[in-house]
Order: sequence, then structure tokens, then C-alpha cells
Amino acid sequence: MLEAALADLRQELEQLRTTRARSMRETLCCPVCGNTKILHFPRIQELDHNGLADLALQKEYSAFWGLKLSAGVLETYVCRNCRLVEWHAISLDDVQVDGVTVIELDGATDPGVQDAGPYR
Repeated sequence: MLEAALADLRQELEQLRTTRARSMRETLCCPVCGNTKILHFPRIQELDHNGLADLALQKEYSAFWGLKLSAGVLETYVCRNCRLVEWHAISLDDVQVDGVTVIELDGATDPGVQDAGPYR
């Protein structure tokens, strides 16, 4: 009986390790508390020297014209109950990887990342 319970627990643990958490954007359900009342903010704006601008991952300014490039504009989903905030980039098409301010990481090719276990 104990061996069967242990086998069930091992199966449940393996399932939890391999199942990824789905986002509020996908499910309209909070992954933390299960609440289905979600607020969506399609664009978050911030105040800059020319007025309001979309909050983005990457910006480039020109001294004369002000904002020249805004890439990776952000949107958010917020759980009404537990206040969890989930950020998403609307698009990454214009984001420039430069190796300094934007660094692209690849867990599939980085040695040792796969075997790190649940504690990083």
C-alpha cells in the first residue's frame, strides 16, 4: 500500500515538474489564486520630456526630435484578487540585440542550465 502511494506521489511530482504555468493572457485565470477577474492594460504609458509615451523595453532618443524608436511595447494583465501583475511584450520585432543592453540567452544551448534542477 505504501509503495503504491509512493508511486502515485512520484507520478504527481513528475507531472508538476514538467507542466508549465499558463499565463493570465492565455487563460484569463490567475495562476496563483485561480481568480477569473482579470484587468488588461493594453498599453502602459509613462511621462517623458515630450509628454506621454508607451512603456517599452527599448527606446532610442534623438537630441533634436525626441523619441526616435520605441521597441517592445509592453502590456499587462492584473489579477483583481491577489494583485499579481503579468507583463508581456506586444512585439519583439523591432528590438535590437546588442549584447550590452539587450542580451539574448538560449537555455537549450547553455551548458549546465538543463541540469540545474528546480533551485537556480
